Amino acid sequence: MAQVKPAVRGTDHKRQSIAPSVGAALKRTQAPGMGAPSMRSHGQNLETETNYDVISMADRSEGIYRRNLQYENTYKMEPDVRFMAGCVEKEAEDVLTERLKDMKYDPATCKHLSQELAGIIMERVKLFAFKRYKFVVVVSIGSLKERPGMQFGSRCLWNKGTDSFANVKFANGSLFAVAMIYGLYYE
Repeated sequence: MAQVKPAVRGTDHKRQSIAPSVGAALKRTQAPGMGAPSMRSHGQNLETETNYDVISMADRSEGIYRRNLQYENTYKMEPDVRFMAGCVEKEAEDVLTERLKDMKYDPATCKHLSQELAGIIMERVKLFAFKRYKFVVVVSIGSLKERPGMQFGSRCLWNKGTDSFANVKFANGSLFAVAMIYGLYYE
């Protein structure tokens, strides 16, 4: 196994060619026993050897610029804008309708499609910018022919004054879809 050396040896003219190509900051250091003029090529060439440590910008920024900032609590117990279930339902209904209107039920594709639809609905709900809300989106897709009667239930522990949910149902000739969107206020 090859070992990586921590320093790159070179002279001052090499320093200028290394720094731009590596994109790193170079720190000039003298190695023990180095730095004094040394005789090379039978005493004809005098050179000073210098070590350069290559320090990446990420390593440099960890110690200097990364600080754990702690914010004071705002003690806000009520949201500025409450979770609007009607607007969220309309967005979710639009997503389900545009993506599933001509779709036939296939268990393999519907598994991935339900995850994809949940992600799309989540992104659209985030665009409403409900501050300090956390969202949970669950999309279930099933076959109308195999299971024509399905019941969904859920339980949540929440604050009935600030938290809410929206649910949307969609069906075509082959499949049904149910989207549940929960908006939970984070105090």
